[in-house]
This record gives sequence, structure tokens and C-alpha cells, in this order.
Amino acid sequence: MKILFEADDAIFQFDEEHTTFQFGWKGIVELTSMQQVMRMATEIAKEHENVHWLVDRRTLEGYTPECRIWIKNDFVTKEGKEMIMKIDKIAVLESESVMAAISSNILAEAIKKVNPSIESETFDFALPASNWLAGIVPEPEAPKKKSGLRKLFSKK
Repeated sequence: MKILFEADDAIFQFDEEHTTFQFGWKGIVELTSMQQVMRMATEIAKEHENVHWLVDRRTLEGYTPECRIWIKNDFVTKEGKEMIMKIDKIAVLESESVMAAISSNILAEAIKKVNPSIESETFDFALPASNWLAGIVPEPEAPKKKSGLRKLFSKK
């Protein structure tokens, strides 16, 4: 992952190998950070057939009203629409804040209305989320070999 933008309220990274954007939202996200990150993502997406999103909102407290208005009224329907059509998967690391989760879910639903084919999953940790986005399936656990002790101690 390469960090492309960092501020007090946001960090934006890109993994070119897996075409994955990682958005890290922190505290109360301001409009200037939201616009900077989303516009950068839009420009990068133009160079790729599809993109994945990893949205880390574990420390998100919320978005300013201006952010929410811009995302719903401008970004989703105008300047970000082409990029949204390239999203195939979104993995979300959920916020502890109920209000932040509700606000973020409303924005996610606006994005999914533009591209209903987006798959999405919620995760507790970054590694399983990244693996899911990259299509890496964990190896199934090998069956555990039963010890012979049970036979020794069981009643006949």
C-alpha cells in the first residue's frame, strides 16, 4: 500500500497490485479531505478496469454535513459516477460509533444505488478484509487427528 494522502481526518492509500483503494476515516471527516481523497480515487480509477475499496472507519466519529451533502448530491451522481461503476467489492472495517456507522451506511447505500452489483462485506480486522478483496481464500483447517487416548479411557 502506498500512502497518497494523509490528514488529521483521513488517510488514502492505494495498492496497485490488487487495485485496492484503502480509505481511512478518522474523527469527524471534513469536506476538504473527503473531496481530496475521492477525487484522487476517481483519477486513479480511470487507469483501471475495476477497483476494490477497503474502508476503515474504526475510528470514524462522523462526517460533516457538508461532506454528506457533497457525496450524495455531487460525487455519487456526477464526478464520481464513472469510478463507482468500476467498483466490484467493498470491504468495511466497522466503526465503534453507532452514529458514524449509520451515517457511513447511508453514504454506502447511495453508492450501491449507482452500482448495485457491488459486493460488500463487513470485517473486524484488516487482513481478512484485504484477503477477501484480493480473492485470497483461507486454507481450510486440516481435520484434527484423534488421539488414541479416548479409546484407552472410554468405557466399553
